[in-house]
Amino acid sequence: MTGIWNNMGTRITAASSFVASNGWLVACKPDFRDWALANLQWRLYLPGGGISHAGDTEGALYCIGAGQVSFVAGVGVANIGTSYFGLPGMWWGHAPLLGGKRQGTILAVSETICGALPNGLLRARLNSSPEDWRAITLGIAELFTASSGAHADLLIPRSEPRVAATILRLAGYRHRLFPTEPPASIACTQDVLAGAAALSRNTVGKLLREFERAGLLDARYGRITILDAPRLMMLAQKD
Repeated sequence: MTGIWNNMGTRITAASSFVASNGWLVACKPDFRDWALANLQWRLYLPGGGISHAGDTEGALYCIGAGQVSFVAGVGVANIGTSYFGLPGMWWGHAPLLGGKRQGTILAVSETICGALPNGLLRARLNSSPEDWRAITLGIAELFTASSGAHADLLIPRSEPRVAATILRLAGYRHRLFPTEPPASIACTQDVLAGAAALSRNTVGKLLREFERAGLLDARYGRITILDAPRLMMLAQKD
């Protein structure tokens, strides 16, 4: 167990650097960006570890510096499956800041380094600098883009382009408001992909084999590596 903590200082520095140059924070004013980076509290989560939970009303605004998390949308007391993955550079957790409840549960899929910007500090900043609410609205707009994009992908009638679109979304290539460098690969089983695409595991498995034969991706050992993103994007747009 002690091995996972090796070089944590170096890993946190790299995570902070990635968050500073990718995603929502890049679109924020420099003084707000610098303040946020200075006040982030970093923590390592092991696979399966819960980071935030549906129904919570407190906590922090979270970001991912390294690793991968799953966003499981909660409807009432029932989880409806993974809607999209959280990848490095992504942020979430705005609802409690606005007096609401978290609408989903976030779990670490792999060893993950997350940063937390405590709501108490953030509220104090917004009270003293109301113009920074613009940054918060940009963050909410990014989450809306991801959520509405996931819904739109499920409306694709044909299974082939729907699965292509779902893979691109889960891997960070699709429905992103702010540019973020996608990871080299994602942890994603056929069961998870089938749930995210609302298709059977058999259908998804058959299409993955077809995509592999076409040189679009590599899907082995519970991971998906996109080899030809432009062609996969074209397939996702196919009528």
